[in-house]
Amino acid sequence: MTFFLYLITTLAILALWHRMQRIALFAAIVLVLLPMLFTGRALLTNRVYAPIDLPFTYEPLKSAHPGVVAHDIALSDLHCQMIPWQQAVRHALSQGEWPLWNPFILCGDILAAAGQPAVYDPFQWIALLLPLPLALTFGASITFFLAGFFTFAFARALGRSELASLVAAAAFMFGGMMAFYAGWPLARTWAFLPFVLFGVRRVVHERRAGALLCALVLVIVSGHPESVLHVVAVGVAYGFFELRGFAVSRFRGTAQPRDRATAQPIFLALGAGVAALALTAVYLLPFFEAAPQTLEHEIRRTLYAPADYGNLISPERRLHRVGRTFLPYIDGQPWRGETKPQWDPLSARAGSIILALAVAALFVAPRRGETWFFFGLAVVCMSATFGSWPFAPLLHELPLFDIAINERLAFAAVLAMAMLAASAVDECSARLQPGDDRLKPVATSVVVVGVGIVLAVAMVWTRGAADASLVQLIALAELVPLALVAVLVRTRFAPAAILVLLLVQRTLVDGGIYPSLPRSMFYPRVAALDVLPRNEIYRIAGSGYTLIPNGAAMYGLEDVRGYEAMTFKRLTDTYPLWSRFQTAWFNVIDDPTRPFLSFLNVRYVLDGARVVENPNALPRAFLPRRIRIAAEGTVVEEMKHATDFSELAWVEVPEYEPHDGDNGPGRVTIRRNGLGYDLYADMEGEGWIVVSETAWKGWRLYVDGRRQDWRYANHAFLGVHVRAGRHHARLVYLPESFTRGRNISLATALLLIAGLIARAARRRRLLRRTPA
Repeated sequence: MTFFLYLITTLAILALWHRMQRIALFAAIVLVLLPMLFTGRALLTNRVYAPIDLPFTYEPLKSAHPGVVAHDIALSDLHCQMIPWQQAVRHALSQGEWPLWNPFILCGDILAAAGQPAVYDPFQWIALLLPLPLALTFGASITFFLAGFFTFAFARALGRSELASLVAAAAFMFGGMMAFYAGWPLARTWAFLPFVLFGVRRVVHERRAGALLCALVLVIVSGHPESVLHVVAVGVAYGFFELRGFAVSRFRGTAQPRDRATAQPIFLALGAGVAALALTAVYLLPFFEAAPQTLEHEIRRTLYAPADYGNLISPERRLHRVGRTFLPYIDGQPWRGETKPQWDPLSARAGSIILALAVAALFVAPRRGETWFFFGLAVVCMSATFGSWPFAPLLHELPLFDIAINERLAFAAVLAMAMLAASAVDECSARLQPGDDRLKPVATSVVVVGVGIVLAVAMVWTRGAADASLVQLIALAELVPLALVAVLVRTRFAPAAILVLLLVQRTLVDGGIYPSLPRSMFYPRVAALDVLPRNEIYRIAGSGYTLIPNGAAMYGLEDVRGYEAMTFKRLTDTYPLWSRFQTAWFNVIDDPTRPFLSFLNVRYVLDGARVVENPNALPRAFLPRRIRIAAEGTVVEEMKHATDFSELAWVEVPEYEPHDGDNGPGRVTIRRNGLGYDLYADMEGEGWIVVSETAWKGWRLYVDGRRQDWRYANHAFLGVHVRAGRHHARLVYLPESFTRGRNISLATALLLIAGLIARAARRRRLLRRTPA
C-alpha cells in the first residue's frame, strides 16, 4: 500500500516535469528506486521508517512491552514532536475542523501556525490516504526522492550528463543532513533547494517564472520557516551569479538582444516571490502573529542575537564538526549507543568520494563559472556549519540571520559539493582521456581527502571520542571506495563506477540511522490508559518521565505537559508553579500534588504504570469565588502563594484599577464544540468564568451570539465575563490572521488561474490567426 502510493506520486511528478524538461527512462527509473536503498524494506513491507521504538524506553509502554531496545535515541524529536503533531492534524480533520488548534498538549496549543506540523504541505495531504504509521514511511521516501530528483533536474539544466547528474542526486539525497533529518520538515524544506535554483536559472535564461513560483510555495509550506530564509538566501545568491554572466556578456558586446534586458528577470523573480507570499498568506500571517508570543522568539531576540558568536559554540564542538566532514561519527553512532557529550547531527557530510571530486573540480573544470560559485557556496556554508571564522560570525551579525541557526546551511554545502562532483565526473569521462596527465588533480584530491580521514582517525584515538572498532569500520567505508574511485577514474566506466561506489558508501555509512519497524509497534494499547474515561473533559499528566510528551495525543488524551518549537511565553511563566523547565525538551512534573495542576484540570496522574486520580481537579471552565483584577506582571508572583485556585482567580483588565471582589455566584457547564467549547452559565450576579485553555491570540468569544473580548485569567488562560442571568458563550480558536490570510491566498490563486486561462485563450487565438 505504501509503495503503491509512493510509486503513483513519483510517477506523477516525473510526468508533470517531463513537459518542462525531458527525462530519460533510465534516469527516471533510477531516481524512483534510489530512496529504496534507505527506505526500501519499510516501503515494500508496510513497515514503519521512524523511531517508534523510542516510546518503549519510558513508562507505561516499558512495563507493558518489556525487552524493546531503542535503535537511535538521537531521533527523539520525531516521537516527541513530529508524529504527535501529525496525529493532531488528523484528529482535527476527523472532527471536520481546519487544523488550527492542538488540544492534546500544554492546555491547548497552536497547530497550523506552529509551522512544523506542515498543515499546508501537499505531500502531507497525499499521505493522509495512508494510516499514520505508513504515512511516516511514505513521507521519508518522498523527501529522499524530491531531494534527488530536483538535484538531477538542476544538474541537467546546467548541462551535466545523466550519469553525472545521478551522482549529484545521490550525493544530496543521501548526504548526512538529509539522511538524519528525513523525517523532519527541515529536510523536506531543504529538498526543494535545487528546485529553487532550477527556477532561478529558468527565470534568468528563459524569462519564465512558473517553476520558481512553485518552488518557493513548496519551500514555504514545507513547515520549517527558519530554513525558508536560508533556501531563499542561497537562491538570491545564485540569481546574482547568473545575472553577472549577462552583465559580463553585455560589457564584452557578446550578449544577444534578449540578454540585454537584465532587469526583466529581476522583476520576474520578485513577482514570483510576492505571488508565493500571497499564495501562502493563509499560513504565514498566523505564523507571524504567533511567533512574538513565544518563549523561543524572546530567547532568540534577547539572548541569542546579541550574543558574541564565539560564545555560542565551543572549540571542542567546532573541531568535531570539522572532523565529521572527513570521518562521520567520530563522536559515536547513536544507533550503536555510542554518543559523546559533543555529539550533534549538524555536519556537511557528503562522503569522501564527493568531497574528493568536489576538490578535483577546481582543477579539471576551472573555466566553468558555476565551478567557482559552488566552491564559494560550499566554503561559506561549511564555515557556517563549523561555526568558524570568517563567515559564521559575519552571518550572525546580519538581520534575521542573527536569530537563525545558520549551521543548518550544511544542507547547501552538501548540494554545492554534489554539483562540483558532477562537473568533475563529466570532465573525467569526456574531456580527459584515460592516462591523460590532467587526471592527476583527481588523484591528488583523493590523497588530500584520504589524509584528512587519517587525521580525523588520529583525532579520535588521541581524544578517545569513540571505540576503535567503530573508527575502523567507518574509516574503511570512507577509504576503500575512495581508493577504488582513484583507480577506476582512468577507465571509460568511471561515471557508472563512481555512482555505484557512492551508493555503497552512503548506504554503509548513513543507511542505518532509522529503524524499519513492524506496524504493530506503533503506539500499542496500554491497559493503564484504557481505563480512563473518553467522553469527559479533563487533562492528564505524567510524573517524571512517564508517557513522554507529546505521546498522549496518540491515545486521544490531553496532557498538560508538552514539547514545542513555539511555546506560549505566558504559559512558560507559570511553569515554576507546577513543573520544571527543561531546555529543548518538555516541562517535567516532579510533584503532582501542586495546587496549580488542579487548576489546570489535571484529573489523572500517571506514575509509571499506575494511574492516580486527583480529587481536587477543577473543571475546564469554573467560577472562582473571588476575583482579583490585577496588573500585568504581578499575577505569577501572587499566584505562588495560592493553595486553592477555586477560591481566587486573577484577571487582567487594563482599564480597571486593581481590586478584589466577589464573583457570581452561579453555575457553569462546558461542552466541546469541535476544537472549541460551549459554555452554559446560570448566574445570580455578574462574574468571570475562568477557562484553563491557553490564551493565544486568535480565540474568539461569542456571548449569546455577540462577539465579546476575553481577558487573560491567571496570567496565561481565558477569562470570560458574563452578566447575571442565563447565557450561552462559545469559544472558538479562529485567528483573524488566518481568515485574512485565507482570503488573500484564495484571491491570489483565483487571479493566477484566471491569468493562466486568459494566456491559454490568447495563444489559441494566435494559433488560429497564424496561416498554415
